[in-house]
Amino acid sequence: MILYVLGALISYLVGSINTAFFLSKILKKDIRSGGSGNLGASNATLTLGWKWGVVVGACDIFKGFILVFTAKMFFSEYEYLPYIATTMAVIGHMFPFYLKFRGGKGFATLMGCILGYNWLVFVIAGVLTIVITFVSDYIVLSTLTMLIGFPVYVGISTHNIIYPLILSLGSICIFIKHIPNFKKIIKKEEIGIRSSFTKKHRI
Repeated sequence: MILYVLGALISYLVGSINTAFFLSKILKKDIRSGGSGNLGASNATLTLGWKWGVVVGACDIFKGFILVFTAKMFFSEYEYLPYIATTMAVIGHMFPFYLKFRGGKGFATLMGCILGYNWLVFVIAGVLTIVITFVSDYIVLSTLTMLIGFPVYVGISTHNIIYPLILSLGSICIFIKHIPNFKKIIKKEEIGIRSSFTKKHRI
């Protein structure tokens, strides 16, 4: 039990390392003042350009990956640890204590956790994300697909209901944080990902 608690705490702290925030400090451009106002990879893409968006996304993916990979590789006897690490990393990214619990929306970190869990599932999820995003122009729709798809896949592949239940806690948090995006889509006010190529929302 102590290791689970320690693993959850470490995962939260690592997850709370907000790449977009520190990049904003380095570039002296607060991305919260433009685009969606969010401290994540998608808004970094909108406000700083796709190259910086890729940097932020890659760093957010890496922190999720290293946590879950470490849990699976070195602590395999603790069967719930990879799923706890996934959920807490996502929560840490969304609610970092040093930013008054106002961070990103957790999708890139979730993708990193999926990579740490199974690289093939990550590749499939990545392809689906790209296709859905560019067909719809809204990354939030691909996010919704992963929020549902990953826990369902884990539950079916492992025949264990506890694993997807743990993952669902993170999925619910991500979904709630994306509710404003869904409302904007309905109102046709959501900023499309293609805008990142037009420099329309740069700061």
